[in-house]
Amino acid sequence: MNEPDPAVRDSTLSALKVVCPSAEMLSQESSPRHNPFAAAEADVEWSDEEVLLPKRRKTPYIPSQIKVAPRISLSPADTSSDETDSRGLSPNRLSVNGSPLIPPKSPSRPDVRPGSSQDDLVKRFYDVTRERDALRKELQRQSMGPHGIPAHASVVYKSDEKTLIEELLGLREEIRIWTEEYFTGTPSSSRRRPYLHTSKELFSSLTDNYTTYLKHPTDRPLLIQSFLWSKLQHRIFSTLSKGCGYIWAGKLGDRKLRPINDTLRKAVRNEAQAEEYHRWRALTVNLLVPQVDGKWSPTFDAAPVLKWIKRFCARLRRRLRPWACRRLREGKDQLYTIVSAAVALDLKMKKQRADYRFITWTGGKPTQFWGYGFYDSEMDDIESEDEGYRGGSVISGASRRRKRVEMTLAPALERCGNANGHVFDQNFILVKADVTCRRLERAREMGRRKPGFFNRR
Repeated sequence: MNEPDPAVRDSTLSALKVVCPSAEMLSQESSPRHNPFAAAEADVEWSDEEVLLPKRRKTPYIPSQIKVAPRISLSPADTSSDETDSRGLSPNRLSVNGSPLIPPKSPSRPDVRPGSSQDDLVKRFYDVTRERDALRKELQRQSMGPHGIPAHASVVYKSDEKTLIEELLGLREEIRIWTEEYFTGTPSSSRRRPYLHTSKELFSSLTDNYTTYLKHPTDRPLLIQSFLWSKLQHRIFSTLSKGCGYIWAGKLGDRKLRPINDTLRKAVRNEAQAEEYHRWRALTVNLLVPQVDGKWSPTFDAAPVLKWIKRFCARLRRRLRPWACRRLREGKDQLYTIVSAAVALDLKMKKQRADYRFITWTGGKPTQFWGYGFYDSEMDDIESEDEGYRGGSVISGASRRRKRVEMTLAPALERCGNANGHVFDQNFILVKADVTCRRLERAREMGRRKPGFFNRR
């Protein structure tokens, strides 16, 4: 193995001295013969942990026999002093060539002295680790500018991708619990409210079999989940229509932010322009809604945002009342929490330099979100994961053969670019879409068929 370049090693030592004061002992040129602290067979790559904890030898070392002359005097005083000397000599005190195993005393290690035991060595290792972490945090704190934005362009950004995925999965679970709690069973005729919108107007774009879902006592929540996600995706996460998206910005979103954002987004033609656009978008959102002491502090009046969320929740409850099995007024707070979490998730997605977005698929028409092929790399079939979860329903053989998506319950989350705002020509599916590929049929239609009767085609 070739020796590393001395220039590279010197620059590495200089950087190490800044973050770890105990590395001042490494300034001299060391080798296994002259440096007793380095391992005999060290690799090219090294770190401060390897210096503090040297590698063990592959072949055991057998020390030579030492002849000790017996003492003539065996008085109690001599005996006590002899025992004291034997206790003071630690087996780890000296190395093979007689030099101390522990590095010299450093200002950051005031309690280190030659002859320390293995426990002292381990304690020193943890002290070095804590000191290094503290210095890194201090360096990161000093490199941050106002509003928590790094002051230097060379700083490596860390995205909140893991947090985004956890919040998205939590939002899916909250929607599933709410729909199963208020839409499972048979709606009571005494609690029915007037139909403000027809079922075709609300659910025809989600599936062509919406009437069967509305009459099914256990599968009705699936259709309601698909309806809620379609509204959240259109009104909160999407910015294609006027009045949609930028809910967290209030009136500022439609009056000021939307026109300039649409103009810049439509002007993107290549990779360099995409990087500049997403850098501007992330910086603008962070300046509008900075994070101070772990809490968001908008630089504008946020009262219209809360007012819009209440109106949106009331509109959803009025549309879904005819098919509810319980009073939706009881679940008003839960629905408000769901919509608020969706707005917060959209804000966190737009604060990132990477482009996070929800994607959907369409069939033969632009408004037909069903009837397309199933892709295992981008979708999850809920029926294949949990067999027998939906009881009382009939799965047709044709849907098994074709594997066609009958309804999308939740959209997929896609990411373009990395945390630093580069490479926007690559897409990654972070969370797959929840779909169902079975064709729901009425049980009574199957019961009408008599044994031995063959249908003519």
